Amino acid sequence: MKKLAYLMAFVFTLALTSCGEDSTAGMTDITYYAELTLEGETTMYVDKGEAYEEPGYSAVMNGEDVTDQVEVTSNVDTSTSGVYTITYSIVNEDGFYTTSTRTVIVLDPNDPIEGYWDTDENSYRDYEGQTAYGDSYEILIINNGDGTYYVEDLLGGWYYYRAGYGSSYAMTGNIAIDGSTVTLVDSYIAGWGDGLDYLDQGTYDATTGTLSWHVSYAGYLEFYVTMYKR
Repeated sequence: MKKLAYLMAFVFTLALTSCGEDSTAGMTDITYYAELTLEGETTMYVDKGEAYEEPGYSAVMNGEDVTDQVEVTSNVDTSTSGVYTITYSIVNEDGFYTTSTRTVIVLDPNDPIEGYWDTDENSYRDYEGQTAYGDSYEILIINNGDGTYYVEDLLGGWYYYRAGYGSSYAMTGNIAIDGSTVTLVDSYIAGWGDGLDYLDQGTYDATTGTLSWHVSYAGYLEFYVTMYKR
């Protein structure tokens, strides 16, 4: 019986050793990862119609300059307003990647609505009493090119910034602006997987550069948002 137990233990140990050898086959004893450095800012702004100028990047691996091995992929289109991403990546001899990204935001300086807006600190949520935002939050609005505008957060940053929940709790959406009237096209908050009940009292004042609206959410939360163009 003891001999059988010893034999089984030997076979089990041999199997583990073989699996370990297979899983590391072809790999070097020491893996050197590339150090990838982006020059300039990781978020850049470009005027619509202007050329994007790459600030540069570099990579070093095990003390050797391997910048020429960096692969760059980009969806930047400066003829169209939007938020774009450039990805820089390099792989070592064992197949491990090092990756960095740069965000490029293209905006039309001649569009009075497109760009960054700041929430009025006196905006408020009405739920069992009125609670003011108490601070100003940065909200990006981008022209979709079809008469509508994408709004980064229709709640003016209440959950995204004020509550500190992060970007998944920004009520993204699209609005239409006809003269001074603002109407809702659609909305969505990724964190909870739903959207606004409705938007009304939406107005745009071109003279003062002001956007404001009342929105209802979840059947019982009312937000009165005012924003000013930077």
